[in-house]
Amino acid sequence: MALFSKEPTPAPRPETARSTTPSTQQGGTFIGPNITIEGTVTGSERMVVEGTVRGKIHVSADLLVGTKARVEATVHARNVTVEGKLNGDISADDRVELVASATVDGNIKAPKIVVAEGAKFRGSVDMGSRVPKDEPAPAKAK
Repeated sequence: MALFSKEPTPAPRPETARSTTPSTQQGGTFIGPNITIEGTVTGSERMVVEGTVRGKIHVSADLLVGTKARVEATVHARNVTVEGKLNGDISADDRVELVASATVDGNIKAPKIVVAEGAKFRGSVDMGSRVPKDEPAPAKAK
C-alpha cells in the first residue's frame, strides 16, 4: 500500500499473545499453576507444565516448562522448552531451548541446544551424536 493511495487503510491486526495453554487443535496436557504432581509422568502427547512436578517426566512429544513452573525432575521429551525453573537433568531427542527467563540446574543432553541471553544454567552439556545400535562402539586405544 502506498502512502498516498486511495485505498482505505486496513484496520491493524490485533497482536496475538503467545499462550502456553494448549488449544483444542494442538491437544496435549496442561498442568496448571496450582497443581503439584509427585511421581512419574509419562505420555505421548504435548505437555505444558505451569505447576510443580517432582520426580520424572518422560513424554514422546514436546514439553514446555512454563514461566510459573517449578520442576524438580529428570526430564525427557522430543523437544524441551524451559521458561521457568527446572532442577534436574534434561534429555531430548531433537532440541532443548532455554529462553531468557529460564533457570536450569542440571545436565542437558540433546543434538541441538539453544540458550538465550539471560537464561541461567548450571550443569554440563552433551551434544554428541548417538552411537547406532547395529554398529559396535569404537574400541579404546591401549
